[in-house]
Amino acid sequence: MNNTTKTMDNKIMANNKYVGHYVDDTGVVDEHYTLNEDGFVELSEDLEAIIEKFTGVEEYFANGVGGAEIREDLMDLIHELVNGEEEV
Repeated sequence: MNNTTKTMDNKIMANNKYVGHYVDDTGVVDEHYTLNEDGFVELSEDLEAIIEKFTGVEEYFANGVGGAEIREDLMDLIHELVNGEEEV
Protein backbone atom coordinates (compact mmCIF):
# COMPACT_ATOMS: atom_id res chain seq x y z
CA MET A 1 0.00 0.00 0.00
CA ASN A 2 1.45 3.34 -0.97
CA ASN A 3 1.28 6.47 1.21
CA THR A 4 -1.56 8.02 -0.81
CA THR A 5 -3.73 4.93 -0.38
CA LYS A 6 -2.89 4.75 3.32
CA THR A 7 -3.81 8.43 3.76
CA MET A 8 -7.12 7.88 1.97
CA ASP A 9 -7.84 4.82 4.10
CA ASN A 10 -7.11 6.84 7.24
CA LYS A 11 -9.59 9.51 6.13
CA ILE A 12 -12.23 6.84 5.50
CA MET A 13 -11.61 5.21 8.88
CA ALA A 14 -11.71 8.59 10.63
CA ASN A 15 -15.32 8.93 9.41
CA ASN A 16 -16.31 5.37 10.40
CA LYS A 17 -18.56 5.58 13.46
CA TYR A 18 -17.82 1.99 14.49
CA VAL A 19 -14.02 2.09 14.71
CA GLY A 20 -11.49 4.42 16.27
CA HIS A 21 -8.24 4.60 18.14
CA TYR A 22 -8.35 3.12 21.62
CA VAL A 23 -7.25 5.50 24.39
CA ASP A 24 -6.27 3.90 27.70
CA ASP A 25 -6.80 5.35 31.19
CA THR A 26 -3.47 7.18 31.08
CA GLY A 27 -4.26 8.89 27.76
CA VAL A 28 -2.04 6.69 25.57
CA VAL A 29 -3.58 6.35 22.10
CA ASP A 30 -3.23 3.07 20.20
CA GLU A 31 -2.03 3.64 16.63
CA HIS A 32 -4.28 0.88 15.25
CA TYR A 33 -7.99 1.13 14.61
CA THR A 34 -10.29 -1.05 16.70
CA LEU A 35 -14.02 -1.47 17.18
CA ASN A 36 -15.42 1.13 19.54
CA GLU A 37 -18.32 0.53 21.93
CA ASP A 38 -20.92 1.29 19.23
CA GLY A 39 -19.16 -1.11 16.86
CA PHE A 40 -19.16 -3.88 19.45
CA VAL A 41 -22.87 -3.38 20.14
CA GLU A 42 -23.74 -3.31 16.42
CA LEU A 43 -21.68 -6.44 15.74
CA SER A 44 -23.37 -8.26 18.62
CA GLU A 45 -26.86 -7.20 17.49
CA ASP A 46 -26.14 -8.19 13.88
CA LEU A 47 -24.88 -11.60 14.99
CA GLU A 48 -28.01 -12.04 17.14
CA ALA A 49 -30.14 -11.29 14.08
CA ILE A 50 -28.22 -13.81 11.94
CA ILE A 51 -28.55 -16.57 14.55
CA GLU A 52 -32.25 -15.85 14.97
CA LYS A 53 -32.85 -15.71 11.22
CA PHE A 54 -31.31 -19.09 10.51
CA THR A 55 -32.20 -20.99 13.72
CA GLY A 56 -35.14 -19.23 15.34
CA VAL A 57 -33.10 -18.96 18.56
CA GLU A 58 -33.53 -15.52 20.12
CA GLU A 59 -30.91 -13.68 22.16
CA TYR A 60 -28.28 -16.41 21.79
CA PHE A 61 -25.44 -14.10 22.84
CA ALA A 62 -27.41 -12.19 25.47
CA ASN A 63 -28.38 -15.37 27.31
CA GLY A 64 -24.74 -16.35 27.69
CA VAL A 65 -25.33 -19.51 25.70
CA GLY A 66 -22.34 -18.96 23.48
CA GLY A 67 -21.11 -17.28 20.39
CA ALA A 68 -18.27 -15.30 21.93
CA GLU A 69 -15.73 -17.11 19.76
CA ILE A 70 -17.63 -16.18 16.58
CA ARG A 71 -17.76 -12.54 17.65
CA GLU A 72 -14.04 -12.52 18.55
CA ASP A 73 -13.12 -14.05 15.17
CA LEU A 74 -15.14 -11.39 13.36
CA MET A 75 -13.60 -8.66 15.51
CA ASP A 76 -10.13 -9.95 14.60
CA LEU A 77 -11.05 -9.90 10.90
CA ILE A 78 -12.50 -6.39 11.15
CA HIS A 79 -9.37 -5.14 12.94
CA GLU A 80 -7.14 -6.70 10.26
CA LEU A 81 -9.19 -5.15 7.45
CA VAL A 82 -9.43 -1.62 8.89
CA ASN A 83 -5.70 -1.63 9.66
CA GLY A 84 -4.69 -2.84 6.19
CA GLU A 85 -3.31 -6.12 7.55
CA GLU A 86 -5.67 -8.28 5.48
CA GLU A 87 -5.87 -8.05 1.70
CA VAL A 88 -9.27 -7.17 0.28
